Amino acid sequence: MNLLGILVVAFVFACSAVGTCGQMKADDRSRTEPVAVGQAAPDFTLADHNGQSVTLSKLGRPSVVVFYRGYWCPFCAKQLADLRGLLNGQAGVEMFAISVDPAEKSRGLISKIEKDGKGKVNFRLLSDPEGNTINAFGVYDTSYAGKGFDGIPRASVFVIDKDGKVVWARVETDYKQRPTLDEIRAGIQLARR
Repeated sequence: MNLLGILVVAFVFACSAVGTCGQMKADDRSRTEPVAVGQAAPDFTLADHNGQSVTLSKLGRPSVVVFYRGYWCPFCAKQLADLRGLLNGQAGVEMFAISVDPAEKSRGLISKIEKDGKGKVNFRLLSDPEGNTINAFGVYDTSYAGKGFDGIPRASVFVIDKDGKVVWARVETDYKQRPTLDEIRAGIQLARR
C-alpha cells in the first residue's frame, strides 16, 4: 500500500472512531446559513437584561429581532441607540436585541446608551450565552471562531410576522454596515399584512 492509501485508511478509521466526519461541516454550514424570508423563524426562550424570560412563539404579534456583536462594539452601540426611534408609532410590535453578552453587560450597555440624553432604550436586550439562538438563525460569524469573541453573531435584523414567519431580513457581512430605520420599517409593514 502506498502512502496515499495509508492516509485514506487512517482518515476513514479516525472518522469512524469519533463519528464526526462530514458532521462538523454540516453543523458549521447550518449555523452560518441565515434563515431566509418565507421560512419559519426558529423559536427561542431567552432571558432579558432584567432576568425576565421571553419566548418568541408566545408573542402572537410582529417582532423585530436584532442580532448584535456585543457590548464592546461601538457600531452595535450606535445601532441600538438609533433603534430607540424605530417603534415610534408602531403599536403591537415587539423588538429584541440578542447577543452572547450576560445580563450585567447588557444593563451596562443600556446605561451607556441612555447617557446621551436622547431617551430610554425601549426594547429588551436578550442574552444567548451558548449561542443557540444565534446558531439557529444561521448568523454565527466564523471570522471569530476560536478567538476571544467566538460565538458572536453577524450584525443582523429579522422581521417576523405574528405567525412566526420571517418576512424581511438583512444579514451583514461587514459589521460596520447596518440597515436604516426606514428599511426596517418597510419590513414591519410587510409583517402587518
